[in-house]
Amino acid sequence: MLALRGPLLARAALGHLRPTSGVDEEWRARYERSRVDLAAQDEVFQPTKQWRIISSMFRAMLRGFGLKNFKSTFGRFLAAYEPHNPRYFEALHHVYWSALEKRDRWNLLPTLEEPDLGQNDTVVVRGRRVSMDLLQSVDELYRLAEVMGWSQNERVVCAEIGAGYGRLAHVMLQAMPNARFQIFDLPESLLLAQYYLTSLHPESKALLYPESADAADPKKAWADARIAFGLPHQLRSLARGSVDVVINIYSFMEMAPQQVAAYFDLIEQLDPKALYIKQHKHEVNLLEGSLLTSKAYPVRPDWKLVFEGTSDLYENVFEAVYRIRD
Repeated sequence: MLALRGPLLARAALGHLRPTSGVDEEWRARYERSRVDLAAQDEVFQPTKQWRIISSMFRAMLRGFGLKNFKSTFGRFLAAYEPHNPRYFEALHHVYWSALEKRDRWNLLPTLEEPDLGQNDTVVVRGRRVSMDLLQSVDELYRLAEVMGWSQNERVVCAEIGAGYGRLAHVMLQAMPNARFQIFDLPESLLLAQYYLTSLHPESKALLYPESADAADPKKAWADARIAFGLPHQLRSLARGSVDVVINIYSFMEMAPQQVAAYFDLIEQLDPKALYIKQHKHEVNLLEGSLLTSKAYPVRPDWKLVFEGTSDLYENVFEAVYRIRD
């Protein structure tokens, strides 16, 4: 990965020659506060060895590039696909769009469009500018809506552990007018999600970090916001039964087994209606010396598996929804 991203890292290194950071003072202060606060938490909430490396790369890019075009800088460092062959890249979007069209009961595909913010790689399909991130998010939203039996106007509360820059949250907030979304993540991704979602949804009441940590009544503060942001340990701040679905996409698989176990303990304590996970079927974590398979997650015996299947996009990715309570 480092070899493939060499030119990008070189540009980030040159950015360090600038006299000031590429991030404005307010966002930088929020980021630094979150780093300090996370360092004081239990070991299970700390980034894995892999994410410590990624975080150091992020800090280099943050100073050199700032936040504005993060999908083509920090996002490019993590991306699993790039438009090296434009014809294949375009075909992939068309095929994925066509597969999703059969499930598009809320007419999202002709309505939603990839935002300019972040400068993602896009393809025009039937007059709409789309990205793989947008299509995956529509796919994941429909998976939840189908399994949970949601209507488009349903009042739902979702809590995502490891939300990246907030791609799924953005689609859900656009598609479901009564949905609320809570994000728990490491400082680097939390910064991106706060910047991205508050920029795209300025009308939505947001609880940012560190306000979410400093609130006199955390449970009320989280309940009052349409979009809320916190560090991983703040899952403990939520009222039991206050969340409909806990979501984790491509994140548990990157953790050490003891961390995954700790998060499942927190999920059990939180008592959501359901848990949605989307991970690699087999994930070898060399830095942590661990292997996670689709059957290795510490699911509780009384959680009912209501959906399990292979992703429509990747053969090595599985999705599962567990009903925890009615």
